[in-house]
Amino acid sequence: MELMHLIAEKLPQLGAAEQKLAEYVRANPHSVAFVSARTLASQAGVSPATVVRFFPRLGYASYAAAQQQLQAALASQYETPHQRLELEPTTGRSAQSLSLQALEQDMRNLAGMAGLLQSPAYAQLLTWLSTCSGRVAVVGGRYSRGPAQLLAHQLSIAMPASWIDPLQGAMDSLQDFGPDDLVLCVSVRRYLKPTQELARWLQTQQVRVVALTDNTMAPLALHSDLSLVVPTQGTSVFDSYAAFTALGNALISELCLSRHAEVTRRASTRERLDQRMGFYPDRPAA
Repeated sequence: MELMHLIAEKLPQLGAAEQKLAEYVRANPHSVAFVSARTLASQAGVSPATVVRFFPRLGYASYAAAQQQLQAALASQYETPHQRLELEPTTGRSAQSLSLQALEQDMRNLAGMAGLLQSPAYAQLLTWLSTCSGRVAVVGGRYSRGPAQLLAHQLSIAMPASWIDPLQGAMDSLQDFGPDDLVLCVSVRRYLKPTQELARWLQTQQVRVVALTDNTMAPLALHSDLSLVVPTQGTSVFDSYAAFTALGNALISELCLSRHAEVTRRASTRERLDQRMGFYPDRPAA
């Protein structure tokens, strides 16, 4: 289990000084990975002894052991697909076995969603979506574009929701958003800097920002009002978005109940428009 999950699990059992250190570590993982124990103590405002006790309480042999795990996790986050491809073995595995491994990993990712769907963060997201009186936008580009577009399409069944590419005039699209609106930012490795800057700016406009990421240490998590981590582990150099699809399915299932009247109205309007445009073949006569 990685550091951030261990902190969340152990937090209620920690003393005041250790809780203060825990919150600093959660907010500054990139710094923690590369500073000495004495420097960390100074930055977090705790004693060096607190740092020495803290990490063994989480299950690590030492602070250095926790740092090694953090450094490895951060390195993998910023690797490009090209870098990972160069390290990928190209022999000794059949296409069929790789396909089965990918399916098995997707099933593990989906199983990992059970905890997320029972979490306070997911409950809060549902509340915000169910009661949203404004607009909803889903932001995501490059490697995050696919899951962001699909999620926006799924949400549009229940409410006015749109996908916005952070690389193409996002500020223009969001400049009128305010406290009544909600923006879901999807950010999976490699993490787009424009998505982070957009989230930071939206918060200055009192817009509620939800980070949907693949890791508790994803940079976007620091610029959001709510953060949900969706498992994306893949069997190749590319990540899997199966769990993101499941998240959208779960959200729309809940919203069809909590916003039933709105969903019914939107579905009826869409059906009339489809008939007017002749999108689908007529039902064969009996």
